[in-house]
Amino acid sequence: MTKDYLAKYVFLESHIKSIRRRLKYFKEHPLMAEHGVVTGSMNQFPYTQCRFVVSGVHVKSDEERKKVVSQLLVDLKGHERLYEDMKLDIESFIENLEDIEEKTILRLKYIDRMTDSQIAEQFNFDRSTISKKIDKILNRTYVSPKSHC
Repeated sequence: MTKDYLAKYVFLESHIKSIRRRLKYFKEHPLMAEHGVVTGSMNQFPYTQCRFVVSGVHVKSDEERKKVVSQLLVDLKGHERLYEDMKLDIESFIENLEDIEEKTILRLKYIDRMTDSQIAEQFNFDRSTISKKIDKILNRTYVSPKSHC
C-alpha cells in the first residue's frame, strides 16, 4: 500500500462529495422561466401607454444544464464504483497486518475517516505520534494493490 494510492482514495472521496453537492444544487434550484410586465407605448402618434407581458425560457441554458447533470451522474456512478474498489483493497491490506494497533489506526484513518487528532485522542497519544505511526506502517515494503487511477 502506498501513500500515493491512499491519497488518491481520499481525493476520490472528496470529489464524490463535490459531485453530490453540485447535483443537489441543480435539484434544489430548478431553472425557471422568466416573465414580467413592462410598460411602453405604441410607436405611432398619438402615443398611448400600453402594458406588455414578456416571458421566455432559457432553452439553451436548460439544454446545457441537462447535459451537465447527465455528465455528473455518469461521473458519480464511475467514481463511486472506483472508490468502493479502492476501499476493498485498503480493507484487505489492513486485514493482512499482524499488529492489532496498526490495524486499528489504519482502519480508523482510512475506513472510518477519522483525523489523526481524533485517533490520537482515542489512544491517548498526540497527533504527531499517530502521524509517525502511519508513516512507519506505510513506509514498509508491501506489495501495492493494482492501481485503479
